[in-house]
Amino acid sequence: MKLNFGLSRLRWRVRRRTRPQDAIDLAPEARPGPLVDLFTRIRTIPGWFTYDDCVHFHLVLRMQELMDMRGDMLEIGSYHGRSTACMAAYLRPHETLVVCDAFAQPTDDVYPDRPSPEGLQRNLLSMHPQLDWQQVDVRVGLSRDLQLGEAQFRFIHIDGGHSQAEALTDMQLCAAHLAPQGVMVVDDYENAYWPGVTAAVDAFLAAHGDFTILADLNRHGAVGRKIYLVRK
Repeated sequence: MKLNFGLSRLRWRVRRRTRPQDAIDLAPEARPGPLVDLFTRIRTIPGWFTYDDCVHFHLVLRMQELMDMRGDMLEIGSYHGRSTACMAAYLRPHETLVVCDAFAQPTDDVYPDRPSPEGLQRNLLSMHPQLDWQQVDVRVGLSRDLQLGEAQFRFIHIDGGHSQAEALTDMQLCAAHLAPQGVMVVDDYENAYWPGVTAAVDAFLAAHGDFTILADLNRHGAVGRKIYLVRK
C-alpha cells in the first residue's frame, strides 16, 4: 500500500523555541493523553529524544498504521534506548525492530556513560513489559559493518556517527533498504556542532532524486533538527 496521506508533499518548518528539552506544558485541568504518558515514561531513560520528537514520530508511525503500511523498523544509534522505546511502542505483530549501536566499542563520539545491550533490553522491557523480545534484533557494532541482507524497512532513524562520511554512509545503506514510501529520519540536521550531518543530508538529497523532504522540524530545547525524508 502506498503511503499517500498528503504528507509527501508537505514540508514542515517550525520556528525554534527554547525551553528544557523534557518540558511538557499542560493546563492544570488537562488530562494527560497517551503521548504524554508515553514520553513521561521514556524520559526516565538517558538521552536527547524530546517530547517534540515523540509527537513527530507518532504522527508518521500512526499514519503508516492507518494506511496499513507494514514492515520492519531500523535504528542506527540507540544510546540507552529512549528513541528506541518510542519506536517499540508502534511495533506490530510479525514486525521486527533492528537496533544497531556501537555500545562499548570505541567511537569518535565520547559519552560518559556507555550503553550496553543488556541495559537497552532492560530499558525497553521496563517501558513495554508486554514486548516480545524476539521482535527486537540488537546488533552490536559500527553501522558501517551492518549486514541487512534483503531486509526492507518502513521507518528508519539515523543517529549514528556525525561526521559527513559516517552520516552519508549510513544514509546510503538505509536508502538501499527503505521500502517505497518509507520514511528515513536523520538526527542533528543543521546542528552547528555537527556540520558534517548537514553536508551529508544535502549531498544525499542532491544525488537521490527519488527522495524528498517530508518534514524539517525543530525541537524544543535542542540545537539541531531532525529531518524526515520520504522515498517517492
